[in-house]
Amino acid sequence: MTVVLAGFRVGIAELAILGLLFPAECDDLPVWSTDEREVFRRAALLVLKEGEIVKVPPGGERDALTEAQWAVNDQDSDWWPYTWREVASDGPAIQQVHVHDLTLPLLWGIEWLLPELERRRFAYADPAIRAACNLLQQAKARLDVLRERQGGFIEDVPTLHDACERFSDALHDRCPVLMAWPGLEPEPV
Repeated sequence: MTVVLAGFRVGIAELAILGLLFPAECDDLPVWSTDEREVFRRAALLVLKEGEIVKVPPGGERDALTEAQWAVNDQDSDWWPYTWREVASDGPAIQQVHVHDLTLPLLWGIEWLLPELERRRFAYADPAIRAACNLLQQAKARLDVLRERQGGFIEDVPTLHDACERFSDALHDRCPVLMAWPGLEPEPV
């Protein structure tokens, strides 16, 4: 397996990948099983491959993100609401496609990243910590709205793009951001 090392902006997809790799542990829930963690890893790979726009499979099909959502909601129903949004697809015919909402895995990602920043002696007054805390608050508020609207489209709920952009800018001003992901290309023979 090759590893790709690149400096880049931190956005919804990257934070969702971190969240799926390091899912939140709660005192009132059992620890995630090995099988559940494997489902989360497959979902992280799907987000790595597709980016923040991961299409919901048509009909009753299930992809890795759907499986992850089922695993989360088996622990505590409606923890990851079954909502989606529509985006126009590229191509000769404009059609609406449904995409997964990544608010919960993004929230997990920023919850994991915030203590990592604090361990590296970032002070609370640091713009990166403040931007991370702001993103955390906005993600929690968005998740609360999504849970209230369980099911269906969420086009009128504000996105987290601006908060992610502010966090990424603040983090880049503070330090270089490098992430290592497994390469998706097959190894040369």
